[in-house]
Amino acid sequence: MLSRTADHLFWMSRYTERAERAAACGPSPQHRVRAQRVRGFLPYLHKEAAC
Repeated sequence: MLSRTADHLFWMSRYTERAERAAACGPSPQHRVRAQRVRGFLPYLHKEAAC
C-alpha cells in the first residue's frame, strides 16, 4: 500500500513538472494560429471548389 502511494505521488509530481514547463514556454505558434481560427480571427486557407 505504501509503495503504491509513493508511486502515485512520484507520477503526480512528474506530471506537475511537465505542466509547469509547458506553461512557462507558452503556447506554440501552431496552437496560437489554430486557436485564432477557432475564434474566427483568421480565415481558413482552403481553396473553394470551382463549379
